Amino acid sequence: MQSERELIMERRKPTIYIAGPMRGIEDFNFPAFDRQEELLKRQGWVVINPAELDRQNGSPETGPMEYDPTTDYEDREFMRDALKRDLKVIAEDCTAIYCMSGFENSRGAKAEYHLAKAIGIDIYYEVPLPKINY
Repeated sequence: MQSERELIMERRKPTIYIAGPMRGIEDFNFPAFDRQEELLKRQGWVVINPAELDRQNGSPETGPMEYDPTTDYEDREFMRDALKRDLKVIAEDCTAIYCMSGFENSRGAKAEYHLAKAIGIDIYYEVPLPKINY
């Protein structure tokens, strides 16, 4: 007999959230998030792309290279609002999370990852390609 949680999870569409680094990367790494979104959609997922959510709701006023919520009040407030939005959508709608390469260096992505672990949804990882040095 299935638990109530298992029945609820079966009724949810397969929805995956993309977690990854943004700060300190040109264009907040939006192109990489968008590429990953397209790949996941082709595999049949409903995709929650935080880059798209930021485009809809606004990005930090400082650029990706200057963005620092530890020292800048406006950046801190942006991070609070973005994390509140993103953690809520993960908790309410997602059946999985996809951790892009480098997620472990991002405070926000680590929070998203730990929420996914805490609520027991599936976690997938991008395998970084090896760098070739000539």
